Amino acid sequence: MTFMHYEEIQKKESNMGLLNKKAHFITIDNNGLIQQFKHLNIHGINTMLITDKNGIERFRRLNFKNIYLIPVFQQKILTFFKQKQKNTTNWSNNDIFQQKGKKVIEEIPKLNTKREQRIISEIAIRAVYALNLDYALVKVGVTVGEKPWILYVNPTIEGNEKIEELFNVAIQEFLTKWNQLLSASSYKVTLGADPEFVLRGPSGQLILASQYLPKKGLVGCDDIWTNHDRSQLPLGEFRPIPSEDPKKLLINLYRTMLLGSKKIRNTHVEWLAGALPIKGYPIGGHVHFSHIWLNSFLLRALDNYLTLPIFLLEDPNGKGRRPKYGFLGDYREQFHGGFEYRTLPSWIVSPTITKGVFALAKIIAENYIYLYQNPLQEIEIQRAYYEGDKDAIRPVVEGLWEELKQLKDYQTYQSYLNPLKNLIDRDYSWDENKDIRKLWKLPPYHK
Repeated sequence: MTFMHYEEIQKKESNMGLLNKKAHFITIDNNGLIQQFKHLNIHGINTMLITDKNGIERFRRLNFKNIYLIPVFQQKILTFFKQKQKNTTNWSNNDIFQQKGKKVIEEIPKLNTKREQRIISEIAIRAVYALNLDYALVKVGVTVGEKPWILYVNPTIEGNEKIEELFNVAIQEFLTKWNQLLSASSYKVTLGADPEFVLRGPSGQLILASQYLPKKGLVGCDDIWTNHDRSQLPLGEFRPIPSEDPKKLLINLYRTMLLGSKKIRNTHVEWLAGALPIKGYPIGGHVHFSHIWLNSFLLRALDNYLTLPIFLLEDPNGKGRRPKYGFLGDYREQFHGGFEYRTLPSWIVSPTITKGVFALAKIIAENYIYLYQNPLQEIEIQRAYYEGDKDAIRPVVEGLWEELKQLKDYQTYQSYLNPLKNLIDRDYSWDENKDIRKLWKLPPYHK
C-alpha cells in the first residue's frame, strides 16, 4: 500500500471538513492548558488543574512513576511511547508545556500490567473525545496505585516521523471506511440491551440481587460486588435476546422481566430503575449495537439524539450518577464484534420510555451519517448535561427532534417515538422511587 505524506493527508481531510474540526481551538501553552483542563474536569477526567478554596487555580505537584505519550485516533490507541527521562518521579509542572521529541521517548509494545494499559487507554480515548477531537497525541502521567492524569492533549502532530506515519495510516483507513459507508445503500443494525435494576426492601434498604438471581442467564446479576465480598452482587440485570426489530426486542425484554418475577417471588421487594434510585448504587441502561462500525461520529450522534432527550425525562437526583458514570461517549466493545453504549441511565422505568429508547437507537444508528447537529460540542451544553440543567437542554432537544422527524425511518417507528416526545413536551420526570412492575403490569400488578 502506498501512503500519502502526512501533510497531504491533513490537507485532504481538512478540505473535507470531517476530522478534528475543533483542533484549532486546542493549544498547550499555559492559557491553553488551563482551558483544556477545565474542559476535561467537567467530564470527571483527572487533570493537573486544581482550584483551591479561595478559587485560585494552580497546577498540582505530583510525582509520577511513569509518563506516556499516546497517539489516539477516535477509539483506537495506535501505540504507546514511554518517556525515557529518569526524573519522571520528580515531575516539574513546567515540563508539561513542552512536547518531547523522539530522542526522549521509546515505543513499547505494551505496558507493565493489563490494568495499567486499560486505564491509560481509557483516559486517553476519553480525553480526545471530550475535547471534540478525532485524533491527538495524549500525554498521561501515572502515579502510585496506577492512577492516570492527563498532562496534555495535543492535536498538532508534527516533529516525530513515527507518530506522523501512525496518524497518516489511521486517517487514510478512516476516510476509506467513511467513503464506503456513504456509498452503501443501507444497512441493518441489530439491537440488544442489558438494563440494570435494584431491589428495595420494605424498610427502604437495598436487597442484594444475588439473593434471588444467578450471575448468568437472561436475568441475572451485574458483576459489581459489595462489602468486600465477590458473592454479594447488588445489581440485577435483564438480558433480552437481541433483534433487528425494536418491537421484537421489547417483547424479548418483557419475557426476561416475567422470568425475573418467577425468580423474585417476594412481592414485598420493590424493583427500582432510573439513574440513582438507591444512594451509592448508580445503575445504567446499556444499549448494544451489532453489525455496525464503531466510530466517534456514531457515538456523538447517540450522545446528542438519544441521551439528551432521555436526560430531560430523568429524576432530578439522577445527576448524582455523573460524571463517574453516564459520561458522554461511554462505550465498551464486545467480544461478538459489536459494542454497548453505556451513557444512559436505566430506562426501564416505563414501557413508553423503553420503546422510545429502542426506536431512537435504531433510527440513529442506521441514519447517523445524515444527522448534522452536534450541540454537545459546546462546553456550555456539556456542563448543563453533567449538572442536570434541563432548562438549558430543552430547546436543544427541540431542534434535534425536528431533524429526526425528517428521517424516513421516523415514520416507521412513530408509534414508539411520538409518545416519548409527548412526555418531553409535558416536562415529565420519572420517579425513581416507584416500583417499575406497576407500569409494566408484572406480577403482582398484572391483573
